Amino acid sequence: MGFNSRKNSLHIEVFAGFSTFIVMAYILALAPKAFVGVGGQEDSFPVGALFTATALVSIVGTLLMAFYAKRPLAVAPGVGLLYFISGTMCTTMGYSWHFALTAILLEGLLFMLLAFSGVRTLIIECIPISLRSAIGVGVGFFLASLGLKSVGMTSSEMAITSLAGIVSEPEKQLFVFCLLTAGILMISKVKGAIFFSILISTIIGIPMGITKYDTIMRMPESPLPLLCQMEWSKEIFSIDMFVCVISILFLDMFDTIGTTMGVLGSSNLARPNGRVTRMSRILQVDAISSFLSGLFGTTPSTTYLESAAGVAEGGRTGVTAAVTALCFCAAMFFSPIFLAIPSVVTGAILLIVSFQMFASIKHINLTNPVEAIPSVLVILVMAVVGSISDGIVVGVITFAIFNFFSQLQRDRERRRSGKIFE
Repeated sequence: MGFNSRKNSLHIEVFAGFSTFIVMAYILALAPKAFVGVGGQEDSFPVGALFTATALVSIVGTLLMAFYAKRPLAVAPGVGLLYFISGTMCTTMGYSWHFALTAILLEGLLFMLLAFSGVRTLIIECIPISLRSAIGVGVGFFLASLGLKSVGMTSSEMAITSLAGIVSEPEKQLFVFCLLTAGILMISKVKGAIFFSILISTIIGIPMGITKYDTIMRMPESPLPLLCQMEWSKEIFSIDMFVCVISILFLDMFDTIGTTMGVLGSSNLARPNGRVTRMSRILQVDAISSFLSGLFGTTPSTTYLESAAGVAEGGRTGVTAAVTALCFCAAMFFSPIFLAIPSVVTGAILLIVSFQMFASIKHINLTNPVEAIPSVLVILVMAVVGSISDGIVVGVITFAIFNFFSQLQRDRERRRSGKIFE
């Protein structure tokens, strides 16, 4: 798992793994809710089985990340793709959830072919260091926006209202308490600061009436109703299937690239030029996990932004990922406890984590418009639009256009100076 007792601390890695899981455990509750009503009464989606399937895919994918990629990253079904599948494919386009699972399986297969070939290198190499740094900053803003949204700060007007509500609203008070606690513990260099701030805030939320749970243990439902429920018909050769597979692939692959660069780009797991080490294996793990998602009946898996919480805690090896995977195992049976953690607490932690990702902006040459404009666009699209993949695409395309015209300008200047033949 890449752990070295001389360089790494076991208890730090364990705290990091717990912290990562706690801030991403919401996917276990969110995934089933997104598919409520899908399929109608005739072929209703087995929502109960999705909780277990989501946990199982997360366990397998995160363990692969721990033992194969050896990186402190967690893998689970992606939230963006979750609503693309349930909302766009199954509701708007009107396809069955069996059709959707077939598209997920085919996307995972195609992703694996790309991840285990040289194509992945070409994709990553086309992203210059300025854009890699901008991706880190953009991901930081994206995380910050998620944190602020947990207390209703979705616009300037709502932000003012939310700030005023700190005096009277318990949720906002707990948000501020968790934010200050995490910050003070980090300043005091307390090991496990993020984990302890989550634990303390969750306990404080009980007398405040925010932390709620009805039981401690609950047996998970069987995942069999979702296992291998693909639809093999002539529809797999349709234009719609092609569009769905390519769309899922595009979102899945660029989300993974952007998230990994954003989370690990400012750590010692990246080289000075911004390239993340073992990136190929990270992509391969994501590809395999996406393929397994189709088999298990969940939406495509991806590396989670919330892994930044574990990295901020000091996680640097696969031990962090292994601990997160073990937490998913426990969550299958103790889901009421993990799901009781208030969203405002995880939101405050995401805000704290985002601050550490803004430092990457120092690697962007803001005096050169060829690098500055695409980089700022990457940050703005990720922060405002809320899409990592869209931010990467806009940045790469803009950089390519500007770089082309910059090269033309250099050629003209050489001709004028008579150095065209040098």
